[in-house]
Parts: sequence; C-alpha cells; structure tokens
Amino acid sequence: IIFFGDISCQNCNQLQRKLLKANKDNSNLLSSNIRPTTPLQCMRSFVELSLEDIGKKIMIDMNDECQVDIAKTAVKEILQQIDVIFRQNHTELVWHEGSLRDFHIGLDQQIKMLETCGNAELEQVITSPRNRKLQLTRLRIKRYFQRLSDFLKNKKYSLCAWEIVQIQIEACFQLINHYIQRIRSKVTRSKFRMFAMKKFIKQDTLEENFMGRKESEIQSAQQ
Repeated sequence: IIFFGDISCQNCNQLQRKLLKANKDNSNLLSSNIRPTTPLQCMRSFVELSLEDIGKKIMIDMNDECQVDIAKTAVKEILQQIDVIFRQNHTELVWHEGSLRDFHIGLDQQIKMLETCGNAELEQVITSPRNRKLQLTRLRIKRYFQRLSDFLKNKKYSLCAWEIVQIQIEACFQLINHYIQRIRSKVTRSKFRMFAMKKFIKQDTLEENFMGRKESEIQSAQQ
C-alpha cells in the first residue's frame, strides 16, 4: 500500500467533514455564551478597537498552488491563537459552568485533526518558497491576535473588553469555515495519485511477469 504526505491516517479523507462539524460545534458554544446585544457602556471600546473586517486583516491569498497547505496552516494557527486568548485572565467572562473547559477541548481536537492528517513535510525545508508563504501566513495571524491580546490587557480584561474580543473570535470561526472548504481538493488529488501509483505498480508487475514468461519460452525453444 502506498501512502502520501497528507494521507497519514485511515480517515483523513474525511478531514474536511470532521473539521467543519467541529468548527460548527465550537462556534455554537462560543455564540451561546455571548450576550445577544452589546451593552451601551461597551460601545466606546468597540469603536476604540477600530475593528475592520477580520477577513481583510488575516485573509490569505487562496489563488496559489499551495492553497491547501496554506489553508491548513491558517486554520491551525487561528485555533491555537484562540486557545491562547481564552487562557488569559477570564474572571470577567460569564460562561455557563464547564463551557470554557469544553471549548478548549473542542479547539484541541480540531488542532489534533490537522496535526494527524497534515503534511509532515510542511515543517521541512524552511527556505523553500512554499514554507516562506506558510511562515508569512502564521505571522499575519499572530499579529492580529497579538492586537486582541494587547486590547484585553490594556482594558484590564474587563467584561466590555471580553465582549468585543469574543465578537471578533466569533468572526474567526466563520473565516476558518472558509479555509476548511479549501482542504478537500488536496485529499482528492492525493487519493488519485495513490490510485494511479497502485495501477502503475500493478501494470509494471504484469509486464515483468510477461517478459519473464517470454524469456522462459525462448530458452525452452533453444533447448
């Protein structure tokens, strides 16, 4: 059996479906703990953060031959940064009992899916053009979340600050959904390559067997 880089576990061809479901669950859990309306006293903080469209801040170029690897990298980095944000001082957060723990577990499960079914070679050949693009992707995302982290710190992790940050992270899950849609094509191509390689090996074996029989027939005739 031939295995290629991004098929490193039995069910990795279902990676997109599993990621979409997990992302929906995590997004719903977050949304259920956000107040439906932003309190008036928080509006000043909302304007102060000068929140632009999150897609413009960390949107990655998907018109690229490495788009699947970039999408996986972006999803993983966003999930890791969300996890870091919610491990900061959250005493002002009003979440249902156990919800925050379940939220971290859900994020961790998504990250592990990507690590299990990811490309091992992504971390190799750091100077390659592809890896430079992946590093740039991580850097843009880290810069955005550093801004959110600084905002929380400057506002002393107040309830209003958390309200605004949670709204932004809610939008992040929508962006993750967009990136996950790009992952499927890579798996499909890999399955095709695996099928083609198996067929090639089978054909090559048949040709060797045929040539072997021909040589035996020639030797028998000469005797």
